[in-house]
Amino acid sequence: MRLLKRLAALIWAGALLVIGCVLYLVNPDTVTVDLVWLKVPETSLSVVLFVTFFIGVITGNTMFFIASLFRTTRPQPLND
Repeated sequence: MRLLKRLAALIWAGALLVIGCVLYLVNPDTVTVDLVWLKVPETSLSVVLFVTFFIGVITGNTMFFIASLFRTTRPQPLND
């Protein structure tokens, strides 16, 4: 069962990668990101979405890692 879950996750990640590549290739629209402290010049919309996703993944992994450092008890294994 664990192998099936990993395979499904791998297929899902691969599908997201393919969809991202397709969006990058067929989406020539440019956008300007104007934040309070930062203005990014005109960039492809798909690049902005990819960078946003990547920053979210890195932030989530960092938060998970920091939270796991402060864990006091060992997690109980799930009964699959």
